[in-house]
Amino acid sequence: MKKVLAFLLTVIAATGLMAQTADQELVFELKAPGQQTLHMVHTDNGLLVKEYPGKVIVLNFFGKHCKWCMKEIPHLVKLQKEYAGKIQVIAVHAQQAMTPGERNRLDARFHFNYPIYEYRDNDAFVYYISKRTNWQGGLPFTLVFDAKGNYVYSFPGYADESQLKKVIDFAIKSGK
Repeated sequence: MKKVLAFLLTVIAATGLMAQTADQELVFELKAPGQQTLHMVHTDNGLLVKEYPGKVIVLNFFGKHCKWCMKEIPHLVKLQKEYAGKIQVIAVHAQQAMTPGERNRLDARFHFNYPIYEYRDNDAFVYYISKRTNWQGGLPFTLVFDAKGNYVYSFPGYADESQLKKVIDFAIKSGK
């Protein structure tokens, strides 16, 4: 019952945020211990991240118990390194919150080079994304935005490295 009530309050709060007038900027703050707070700004065509101006954004939703997510993470780590200065991968863990031990084991396994945020700490933003994209919660789920914040493509499910590269290359060219 408490979980249902908490979810309903989140829905009401997120809906209230989206009901702002056109002259107000809709901004979500992504927060996580040990990570930089990110300001995710709603645009008519997508999403801007104030802390990463001029970069292609690869927004990845994943889960610690998702085998396809675990298969996709190495691609994201590699692409973050390969496209340094041109893209920024941002991940949101969207399953039951990771314990510090689980997070340390994932860090040791994958050597993350991009920030990871927990769904539970950023539920209004996750709700906003789900409503804006009609995402039903399947994992992995990845959105790509060009350097101007325009939506480029989404991967509802596993994306291999070559698929990700094609979309990132397109986003880099289209965002100039």
